[in-house]
Amino acid sequence: MTMIRVSTLSMARQTRNNVAQMQGEMMKLQQEQASGTKMDVAGENGSRTATLISLRNTVDEINQFDTNMTGQAARLSTMQEALTQARTSAQTIRDLALAASGSQSQTSNATIKGAATDAIKAITNMLNSSQSGRFLFAGTRFDQQPVQQPDAVAASGLSPNAAVTQVINAFGGTAALTSPAQVDALIDGPNGISALFNDTRVPAAGNYSNTFFNGSTTPVVGRVEGSVTITYNATAGDQSVRDMMQGLYMLSAVRAEDVPDEAYQQLAGRAMKLINSGLEKLTQTQSLLGLNEQTVSNTQENLRVQKGLVNNQIVKLEEADPYESSLRLTVLKTQLEATFSVTASLGKLSLMNYL
Repeated sequence: MTMIRVSTLSMARQTRNNVAQMQGEMMKLQQEQASGTKMDVAGENGSRTATLISLRNTVDEINQFDTNMTGQAARLSTMQEALTQARTSAQTIRDLALAASGSQSQTSNATIKGAATDAIKAITNMLNSSQSGRFLFAGTRFDQQPVQQPDAVAASGLSPNAAVTQVINAFGGTAALTSPAQVDALIDGPNGISALFNDTRVPAAGNYSNTFFNGSTTPVVGRVEGSVTITYNATAGDQSVRDMMQGLYMLSAVRAEDVPDEAYQQLAGRAMKLINSGLEKLTQTQSLLGLNEQTVSNTQENLRVQKGLVNNQIVKLEEADPYESSLRLTVLKTQLEATFSVTASLGKLSLMNYL
């Protein structure tokens, strides 16, 4: 006898589709519970998707600014460290020059020339500091070392040491430095050492900007965030560096034993004042850099707060509610179990049971 089941193709397909739909929804809810985020963010947010995209773009922009500021903070820190080390080297020579300006001892003064020469090299290396391929004290010409090594020939055809020696020889050499007045004439006279470092000596080939300094005195301006910018007001062409280097080169170029005591005392005293002037100006420069560091730090902190607020909004739009997901999952499970139960019951129905 043929068994007749109470079922149709249409009912079977509809049941199968319902089961597949519920199973798919349950899988999605399980994944949402595991990940904590909505599976279909755009679909569930609807018109708020545009807001979500805008928030995501804001986070990307904040991250970019933060990356830029991290680089700028590192640059400022490196500049501060370089200037601090340069100041330390110059202070040592300033103290030696101060002692020599009132000392009659040729023995103690004999060490100043070598110490000044070493300080020039150390400061030159500090001012040639670079980061990410950019020389920090070269101004807008950051693609090349700003300070010429003392014995390296520059594009002018002279090295810094040769340029200073040329000026001294033009005044009769160290033999002509027989009195304090002649020392002053060498420093302050027409085409003297001061003219060399102030770029007013003729011919101009050996001047500071042509032989000692290869950079630009135009400072680099960096954008911090939005319209907020900072200016890196520190180049090796600033007057602070010129004064300091002039004093050091004067001490490096003249040996104490080659001139009378009074003349050397005058030279040491003038060099000490120049170095001290440079140090005072460098302190001001470092203060300005410190303000820039504070600006960067404050802006970074503000952006961190802003990023936190934006991320909270993003989470609200993307996060799946665990309680809602759990409730929906329970309801679907109950519905699926009921469907399976009904399907199983229908499968057992037969006309024979009613004949």
